[in-house]
Amino acid sequence: MFKEVKGNIAGGRGRFAALCLLFFLTVFASGCGFVLGPSGGDYFKSLDKWSRGEKIYQGLEARLYINATYKTADFRRAYIERYAASYELGPDHVKALSERETEQAEAYNEFFFTAYTPDEALNDFERGESVWQLYIEDSVGNRARPISITTIDGSEPVIREFFPYFDLWSKAYSVRFPKYADTGGEINPEKGPVKLIITGVMGKGELEWRSGK
Repeated sequence: MFKEVKGNIAGGRGRFAALCLLFFLTVFASGCGFVLGPSGGDYFKSLDKWSRGEKIYQGLEARLYINATYKTADFRRAYIERYAASYELGPDHVKALSERETEQAEAYNEFFFTAYTPDEALNDFERGESVWQLYIEDSVGNRARPISITTIDGSEPVIREFFPYFDLWSKAYSVRFPKYADTGGEINPEKGPVKLIITGVMGKGELEWRSGK
């Protein structure tokens, strides 16, 4: 549950291309294609379901505010449905989005997240020498480090439309993890709780997702 936002949450070709770029940076799911319903669906209900928030402290001082959305297959279906309905995409465009997501979904767990630090210099998740480290971990101890962390350009207003917890004081990122830990175990929210762990010299926090919750 978000701790810093209310509730649980936390056309044009140019817009289509911009959001596709963001969307194709995200990946998690199953090997099955996405089957869309007849309408845009309840996107914000899915966003609420798959989003979490946390404050990280050093002593009594807050060092990091983080909100994150786990891009599960359930979330991706709702995302595509709402985008397709909002911009009245034809079936060919919807099919292309679905096929691209299915192709990439076999390899990654991915999160969209925003971070705010009172000291802007400490909001540096994309740097190899960042003061923060990220891990994904499941209930039996399978753990993996990110394959990539990418900064998302916040100047495109449609991104904030789909992720309203992305405020003007935060930076947004896309982080990709492998589906399998180094030990070979699959990290899958359908098999039990999955945690996004944020740690560093200034504090530690965990965001946890359970299937269906």
